[in-house]
Amino acid sequence: MVEPWTAPIAYHLATREAVAMGGQGAVLADFVRSSGPLRGQALHRLAMGCAAAMAKLHARGAAGLRLGPRTVALGTRGQVLIGWQASAADDGGAMAEDVRDWADLVVFAATGSQHGDLSVLTPALRAAVEECRRPDAAARPQAGHLLRVLLGHSMAAAVASVDDLLAG
Repeated sequence: MVEPWTAPIAYHLATREAVAMGGQGAVLADFVRSSGPLRGQALHRLAMGCAAAMAKLHARGAAGLRLGPRTVALGTRGQVLIGWQASAADDGGAMAEDVRDWADLVVFAATGSQHGDLSVLTPALRAAVEECRRPDAAARPQAGHLLRVLLGHSMAAAVASVDDLLAG
C-alpha cells in the first residue's frame, strides 16, 4: 500500500509558483506512474482533500477547476491543487463538470487510468464516484454534498446538512 503522507490531511490552494515544488512533492500522474496507484487511507485522503478544496471554491463562487492527474500534486502535507484557473460560476454546469473531474481523478489515482476498474474502490468511494459520473450533469451531487458523503454520511443526509458543513 502506498502512503505518501505522514501528516494529517491538509489541502493547499497553490499559486502558479507551486508548480515547481522543488522535490517536496510530485504531480499525481508522475507519482502513480512511478509508485503505483494509491490505496486505502492515501486514496481516501486524496479524495477527501480534493473534495474539500473543490467545495470551498464552489462555496466562494469559483468553478472550472480542471482537476486532473496533472493539476494535483502530492506533498508531505497533503495534496496541492496546482495549475487551476477557476472562473466565476454563473451556472451549475462548471461545478457539475468539476465534480465529474473529481471522480475521474479518484479513479486515476486508484487505477492509473481515468477509465479504470471501479472494483478497486471501497464501496462508499465507488458509490460516490458513480454518483459524480452520472451522464446528466444536473443529477450529480454538489461538491459540499460529496464531501459529506466522504465523511461517512448518506447522500440524503449530505444534501440535508451541507449548509451546516460549509458554514464556518
